[in-house]
Amino acid sequence: MSPFEILSRVIEITNAPVEVDRRLQNLVGLLAHEFSLSLCALFLWDPNQRRFFLKSVSGKLTAFPPDMSAPQEEGPLADCIAQKKPLLIPDSAQLSLFSPPLPPAFAEFRFLGFFPIFDDISPYGVLALLGNEPRQLSEEEKETFLAIDRQLCGTLRSSQVSLQAKKRIAELSTLHAIGVAITSTLDLGELLRRISLSSAKVLQADGSLIHFLDEDSGLMKLVSSYGIEEGDSLLTPLVLGEELVGTVVLTGEPIVLRESRTSPYSFKGLPPGIGSVVCVPLITQSKTIGTLTLFSYRQEGREGKVFEEEDKNLLFTMASQVAVAIENSIVMHRAETLAKEKERNLRELFLLYEISRAMLTTINLDRLLRIILLSITLGSRLGFDRAALFLIDEKENVLRGMMGVGPASLAQAEAWRKRLESHSPFSPDWVIPEELAETPYDNRVRQVRVSLEEKRSLLIKTLREGRSFNIQDALNNPEVNPEILRWFDSKAFASVPLIAKEKAIGLIAVDNRLSERPITEMDIGFLNLLANQAAMAIENSRLYSNLQEINSQLLNTQNRLIQSEKLAALGEVVASIAHEIKNPLVSIGGFARRLERNLKENSSEKKYMRIVLKEVNRLENVLNQTLVFSRDLPPPSGRQDLNRVLEDSLSILEGEFLEGHISVNRDLAPNLPPLVSDPQQLKQVFLNLFVNAVQAMGSGGQLSVRTSLARKQEKDWLQVEVEDTGGGIPQENLENIFNPFFTTKQEGTGLGLAITHKIVTRYGGEIEVINRPGQGTTFVIRFPLPAA
Repeated sequence: MSPFEILSRVIEITNAPVEVDRRLQNLVGLLAHEFSLSLCALFLWDPNQRRFFLKSVSGKLTAFPPDMSAPQEEGPLADCIAQKKPLLIPDSAQLSLFSPPLPPAFAEFRFLGFFPIFDDISPYGVLALLGNEPRQLSEEEKETFLAIDRQLCGTLRSSQVSLQAKKRIAELSTLHAIGVAITSTLDLGELLRRISLSSAKVLQADGSLIHFLDEDSGLMKLVSSYGIEEGDSLLTPLVLGEELVGTVVLTGEPIVLRESRTSPYSFKGLPPGIGSVVCVPLITQSKTIGTLTLFSYRQEGREGKVFEEEDKNLLFTMASQVAVAIENSIVMHRAETLAKEKERNLRELFLLYEISRAMLTTINLDRLLRIILLSITLGSRLGFDRAALFLIDEKENVLRGMMGVGPASLAQAEAWRKRLESHSPFSPDWVIPEELAETPYDNRVRQVRVSLEEKRSLLIKTLREGRSFNIQDALNNPEVNPEILRWFDSKAFASVPLIAKEKAIGLIAVDNRLSERPITEMDIGFLNLLANQAAMAIENSRLYSNLQEINSQLLNTQNRLIQSEKLAALGEVVASIAHEIKNPLVSIGGFARRLERNLKENSSEKKYMRIVLKEVNRLENVLNQTLVFSRDLPPPSGRQDLNRVLEDSLSILEGEFLEGHISVNRDLAPNLPPLVSDPQQLKQVFLNLFVNAVQAMGSGGQLSVRTSLARKQEKDWLQVEVEDTGGGIPQENLENIFNPFFTTKQEGTGLGLAITHKIVTRYGGEIEVINRPGQGTTFVIRFPLPAA
């Protein structure tokens, strides 16, 4: 065809009513055919990436890869655009050795011609003519290609204008859709969910993240996401100014990354495997409140979304709308929260008034405790599921469970509430319903005893520090010891101290085991207010009870003194009788042993004689212990090594330990100061305890012996702990174990622990019994140390 016909055909192709990609493909095919070229290729300029990329090529892609591109800085394409004139190479074989080498994709062609496509505003691309044989273009052919370039320039410019218009329309539609989505709700959680979903959908992202800035801590926290599984790494707060998200918040400038692997930023807080990412700040009233991040994943065999500057600009525009909507939602949420807080405060004040008035109507401690616990559980809709009250027992140096209120199920709780609504527990004539007076939870609480010296108990820590604790995950909290878990059987609970006259007298523990409603800081605040009033009421009730008890003690003092004189006289009589019995008993025992040795083995006489000897030995043991108990103890004879006396005592019973399969665990503190005492009396103390432990454990068990220095009641003590696994002492026997002649054994005298108690108190010491029913018993013996 003639040049005129070719131009006519070019105009016809470039103005055809088909997609521009199809028109460009038809054009390069026409040029390759009409000008007898091996290949004709069109490379377009990408201003965002600053590279040329292959748009259309005639024939099959044998020479060029489909994703071929070339940078702006080098090669014939860049030279052609830079000089704004055609670059013709008639024969590449004749190129000078000093010339820059051709790119590999062009090096196999002999003839190369490059015509720039540009206007006064910007370059659009390069038309490449390639032939396998050397060739010179005529002036007519050059003019024809220049005319074709001008036509291509107009076509590409029109295409870009059309594409930009479509993008603007799409952006406006997107902004409208986002606006509709975010203005249709004021619920913050739902709003954030819609923002995450809508922004990811309209920009074809795989996922999205919204972070809020916590101004108090300066950390970025994830508040909403789409397209990810929120693992622990994503929930970790991000530091302001660090990572990609922290940098955007600090600078207030959006960031787009086409490829994350070549980025200088760290991607902590983002899911692994992301390819491209764009992050924009959420700014309202000139203050950055967070970020909105979109990302695409890098996957084999799948071409993910690559974010460009246009995507960043669109998302930044969207973010301004989003930030305003979020700010409005936050303001509304705060207003609603404030209104609810005011309403709750009003209810709490009214409830506190009712409780205070009710507590003034009684001095009976049991009724008072019941009023307190009902007021924070079933007595109001503000209440907890269960509550327990503990008071310090200074005599036993323990924290004692006094009362617990708690239904067994939600249905029972509702039934109790309805019953209490008909007759308020705060009225003076209220009668405690039987089903509320005794419950399994109440019985369990009343069995709790915690030593005030316990270091790992959260209950004791509440008393020591005089502050409340809100334990959200009791199972994994190291401060919650197993005993508390066993007592409360709850995943979360709270404890508040009862403080009267600047001194802790007990505590209240609450939980929501049935409803599993979280205990909030507002709940703790209300509980503290009630605890302050309850502590004063309890202290007044106890003072009144103490006065009554003192009066009763004064009335009984005379009777006890008379009884003491009788016991002293009885002791003298017992000692005298024991001496009178012991002398003939020694003779009986001696003659019986001599007769037993002279009798024939396996004879009935020898069998009977052994029975006589056994009973004589038992009677001698009873007399010896009676004499020890009845006579005064000699004064201490020297300074003793407590650990050595314990070791000697344990060695005496080594055979019994082996026979009973009992393991002995020693934890003896080194370098203890010596104890002014009699070694035989000390041995008697420890032997009695060890023998009792062996008898309690029977076959198998563990005996633990510990020594330490202790501080109690502003005094220093030498402390010995003897712990066994013998199942503990029955509760009804606990108060009598140190009484003389009290025993539950068929062959016991009942004097072992009485003698132990007498020796220890003779040295100014004390014995504490820690009983664990079903597990074992610990005897804690403390000897006072002289002041330095």
